[in-house]
Amino acid sequence: MAKIDAGQAVIEALGAEGVEYIFGIVGTTTNTMVTALHGRSDIRFLDSRHEEGAAFMAYGYTRASGKPAVCMTTSGPGTINLMTGVALAYKGRAPVVVIAGDVPRADLDRDGAQSFDLVNIFKPVTYLARHVHKTERIPEALHDAFRTALGAKRGPAFVNIPRDLLEGQTIDRELAKPAAYRPVDLRIPGDPEAIRRAAEVLLQAERPLLLAGGGVVDSGATGEAVALAELLGMALVPSYGHNDAVPNSHALFVGTPGNRGAPEALAAINRADAILALGSRLNQHSTHWDYSTLGRGARIVQVNVDAQEVGRNYPVAVGIVGDAKAVAQQLREELGKRKQPARTAWRAEIAALKARRKARLDAESRLTGDPMMPHLVYPELRRALPRDCMVTLDAGVAPGLSYDRLEFELPGTFFNYSGHGGLGMGYAVGLGTKLGRPDRPAISIQGDGGFLYTSQEINTAVRHRIALVSIVLNNGCHGAEKAQQQRHFGARYVGVDLVNPRFDRLAEVYGANGWYVTRPQDIAETVTTALKLDGPSVIEIPVAEHFPLPAKLPGAAGH
Repeated sequence: MAKIDAGQAVIEALGAEGVEYIFGIVGTTTNTMVTALHGRSDIRFLDSRHEEGAAFMAYGYTRASGKPAVCMTTSGPGTINLMTGVALAYKGRAPVVVIAGDVPRADLDRDGAQSFDLVNIFKPVTYLARHVHKTERIPEALHDAFRTALGAKRGPAFVNIPRDLLEGQTIDRELAKPAAYRPVDLRIPGDPEAIRRAAEVLLQAERPLLLAGGGVVDSGATGEAVALAELLGMALVPSYGHNDAVPNSHALFVGTPGNRGAPEALAAINRADAILALGSRLNQHSTHWDYSTLGRGARIVQVNVDAQEVGRNYPVAVGIVGDAKAVAQQLREELGKRKQPARTAWRAEIAALKARRKARLDAESRLTGDPMMPHLVYPELRRALPRDCMVTLDAGVAPGLSYDRLEFELPGTFFNYSGHGGLGMGYAVGLGTKLGRPDRPAISIQGDGGFLYTSQEINTAVRHRIALVSIVLNNGCHGAEKAQQQRHFGARYVGVDLVNPRFDRLAEVYGANGWYVTRPQDIAETVTTALKLDGPSVIEIPVAEHFPLPAKLPGAAGH
């Protein structure tokens, strides 16, 4: 049987999986693999300016495209620098495969240069972390990694390959196709009896609510979720961080929950007597893991592809293990056999909550201040952003206003920190989303503190012509921490006030487009112009440091 170089075999295995980009920075232990990309057009090496940025880009790419992403980095700190971004993939259930080129086996366990126990370092933030001991087992390790990363519960995997297993080594040329080593159809239906019991719970409810989780987006179940809600007159609420799971313009949509979401959505959850948690883990931000938001008497039907998540945070009336789209179709068919109650009163209550939210947001247009209140940015963005625009939010207070103030109509258009909470991910993740869906416009929104975490990747965006529009809301401080120090620590400010460069000028130094916008009425036109350009842009908007938050509604959680 013909042989090929071990490094080339790695690249051929990635090509078989349809990998389009390898994110990383070159190193001496990975050159055997990286140089095998020379002259290829099907797989590109996307070199970042820091490995953390590479991992964030890989996350954005796979979440936007639905395809697996690969990071490839060299020994020691080169791979360890991926940790924060891989942890985001772990929290965000994203199939990111890390291939680390390690030091030679002879240098392991001897405190050699750049020698660390990488496998055990990455075990807590991956679904699989393994070390390759023999050259001929490299394909097997990669198959394990993709089988794990692309399983029913998606997530990151880590493969560590010592340098001496690659250099001067060969592998059999014949490599297996993905269908030979992993399932390629994971549309798992729910148990028929559980479907029948769930239908009974939903039919008996007077105030049913559909909480649409990340599984709705991942399985392409938006249409099925909306059809169920319309059939039963259910309030539509996306779980926190998944605003794009259902169209926000729908008559049954109330808002998104969470401490940065809509109090009206919290009130709807509190009032519901039955909740269909479709593709949802009932996460902390949506429910606070107590009964301050979710009513204690509500009967829960929870659907999740991961059996470990069903009933984990709340007792369920019916638990269903299965794909959100498949289960929603089953429920729709079962419920279609039965007469549906009108639920006129509940529909009127939903309409009243929607009207209250609209009035609250409309009132924000009258806020004044110099610099402007950050609330004034969002009506302008709603006017400027195309329907299919992908939006990535960094962590932070000012970007966090987006959860309640931007509108999403299509799945796969909203990206955030997924419970990870790492400041600075927004810009690099946004770059990844544009690479994953180059046919769609893309923006990222971040504060001044978070933007400087990964702003060196403007250079990456310029070199690779990634047309992301980045909006920096500059309030000159770490907002959440400063507010906490003010409210609870006697205004003893330490480490919260920032001195920044002009971000528009920083962008121009890198070779990107830069704007500095101080008036709300100029925002929409600037964003529209930037989105038309073939290259990266940065729009800096100075905003007020202190601003009002929405009042709590009766029955809503005070978080």
